Order: sequence, then structure tokens, then C-alpha cells
Amino acid sequence: MDTNKLIPLLSEMAIFVNVVESGSFSKTAKKLGVSPSSVSRSVTRLENALEEKLLERTTRQMRLSSTGHEVYSLCSDMMNSAKMAVSAAQVDKTDVSGSLRVAAPKALSRQVLMPIILDFIDQFPSVSLQLKVADHYIDPIGDEVDVIIMITDKPTEGLIAKPLGQCRLVLCASPGYLEKFGTPIHPEDIAHHNCLCLGENPRDRIWEFSNNNKKLSTNVSGSFTVNHSEIRREAVLRGVGISVFPEFAIQSYLDSGEVVEVLRDWHVGGNYQGKIVAQYAQSKYIPGQIKTFIEYLQQRLV
Repeated sequence: MDTNKLIPLLSEMAIFVNVVESGSFSKTAKKLGVSPSSVSRSVTRLENALEEKLLERTTRQMRLSSTGHEVYSLCSDMMNSAKMAVSAAQVDKTDVSGSLRVAAPKALSRQVLMPIILDFIDQFPSVSLQLKVADHYIDPIGDEVDVIIMITDKPTEGLIAKPLGQCRLVLCASPGYLEKFGTPIHPEDIAHHNCLCLGENPRDRIWEFSNNNKKLSTNVSGSFTVNHSEIRREAVLRGVGISVFPEFAIQSYLDSGEVVEVLRDWHVGGNYQGKIVAQYAQSKYIPGQIKTFIEYLQQRLV
């Protein structure tokens, strides 16, 4: 195929890659701001030009044909090369500019990252930063995110991971609550206290503890359940009960004495703890705004 015929197909190839990665014509259409029929016509034009069926479609599902797998792999490489070309053009800029898409968990964003991000965009006004706040896993490719910030001991494989800090879970209560109902001295005592849980799934009512080689779990219950750390923290401050928080969400109240850490000798299990890491795609060319943003976070957090 000569160049004159190939050039018009480049956009169709890019749309084809988006369809495969999103698994949906409608999702691709929404992302591109066009109609699903327009996306479908683009894929059909590509198939007609290549004289090969790339996608096998029914009313309920879509899958790549054997030829489609190979074409998708090559078109995906083309898209990655295009991204590298953009990055190469940006990497040598002396001024920090361009778009930057960041994803991070809700509580960490609200209570830790937000003031840092606001300071960053104030210092680098030529950067257009989009923050996507979500507690579920974000796919850096499918969700088109440049930097993912998460709390985990198992960073996503295949991505560069830069450490930003450490977070542990803290079990705590107000001094007034402990004075009224007593201070637990062993994890088994927790079962007799008013425990404030997230309530997102049944496992939230099973609190796990460890101390060296000792491990145990305790079934807990309480009068108030809410999956919002700031609301739950307010309940603890008012003496409603005992709850578990990421350290960053409660540290200032521990320092002021408004809450007291309980069972300090025991490690509390849970998902929202571990290393705080920033991850981004591996590439020979890392855009300046990504590098500068990561360095800025490390200066403020590490």
C-alpha cells in the first residue's frame, strides 16, 4: 500500500486500537466525542482497506479475529511511537508545560495531595492538570492517565514506581470514650466495643491484628457504619466509638491528644496501608511535566 493510501488509514488504526482496549464501540465514541456509528464506520473502512476481518461482532460481544490480533499489536506499537514522539518534543522544553492526568485515592487526594497539587499548579501555571479521584484500580492505558498514585506494597508491574512515603493503619478512640468504656488491652477486647466500620463489604466487620508471629481476627460490630474517613473521624472525635484510619487522616488529632491510639503493640490489617507510590509508563522519553510533578511530590512528602 502506497503512502497516499496509508495516511488516511492512520486515524482509523488509532480508533481501532481504542475500540480493542476499551472493549466497546460506545465507550470509544464517548471518549472521542463522536457517535458509535462513526466509530463503527472507521473500523469498517480499515477492514475494507486491509481486505481482512479484524473484529468478530455479535449483538452481545466483540472479539479479535486471528488477523485482528496481529493488526492490533502493530497498530498499538504505532500509537506508542506517536506518544513517544510527543514526549520527545516535550522533554527538552526549559519551561514546564503541557497536560498532566493524575489518578489517586479519594482520602489521600482530599487530605494529603490536594494542597500540594494546588501549590504545584500555582508554581507551574503552564501545566494543565486533571485529577481523577477513585479508590478502584486505574488502568494507565485504558483510562488514559499519566501518573497513578496509590497506597500499596505491590506496585503495578511494568510501570516505573517512585516512592513518596509510607502509610500505616491506626486504631484509635477519643479519651472520653476510653474513660467511659475502658481501654482495650488485647484485640479480643475489641469485640466488646462500639466499632465503627466502612461497611463496603462483609469483610469490613472482621478486623485483623498481628504481633510478630501472632495473628488473629476479631468480629466487630457498632452503631454507626460509613465509608467516608472524615465522617467516621468526626464520630470518633465525638466519642461514638473506636475505628481504624490511615495514619495521614488522623495524625494531627493524635498529636493534639483529641484521639488516642489503641493497641499500639499490634499491627492492624487492611487495604489502605503500605507504600505511597507514584507510577507512570516506562519510556525513553518522560515528559517534563511528569518528571517535575514526581520530583515536586517527593520534595513535599518523602
